[in-house]
Amino acid sequence: MATKQTIDFYYDLTSPYSYVAAELIEGIAREGNAEVNYLPTLLGFVFKATGNSAPMMNPTKGKYSANDFLRTARYYDLPIQWPRQFPINATCATRALLKLKDQQPDKMGELTRALYRAYFVEGKDITTVDGVAAVADAIGLNGADLALANDDEAYKAKTRDLVQQAVGAGMFGAPYFVVGKECFWGQDRMEQLRRWVVKGPF
Repeated sequence: MATKQTIDFYYDLTSPYSYVAAELIEGIAREGNAEVNYLPTLLGFVFKATGNSAPMMNPTKGKYSANDFLRTARYYDLPIQWPRQFPINATCATRALLKLKDQQPDKMGELTRALYRAYFVEGKDITTVDGVAAVADAIGLNGADLALANDDEAYKAKTRDLVQQAVGAGMFGAPYFVVGKECFWGQDRMEQLRRWVVKGPF
């Protein structure tokens, strides 16, 4: 049996384009008989390490991006409500995901999508231990246990390590995908990603 391809999916829970990507990535993986390796990271630290900055930091680009975020979600028939607070510190949720990756890696996609929907659709707070636990509980996970990762030194270290891994992989924005040695940045490159995974390199 041929070994499945792996799609390394680097994302940040405050990234609206990554929300769209998280809703699309499993379909691409199924079509290409591939597996998704969910790699939640913190974009602020990636920006700092790479000298990049968020689009919202530039007034002109920020105005365009705010509309484009919403339009992109609508294009894919995905619900979206602009959060009351943007961006947010998603450290707690990110650490909870990393703990889940150690315990139940097959649930990573489900919790990732649930957290995105909680933030970008339902207007819920995913910055706190209680908020993260509630989202996890709602999909049948042990939210209280996962939220303990926020104060766990091991998961603090894993979070730092994953930022370094992301930068080492060439990440400078989100979403960011790596298949073998090929890198794709942005939700708008997912059709190229699909072709690469399904039909092979081009």
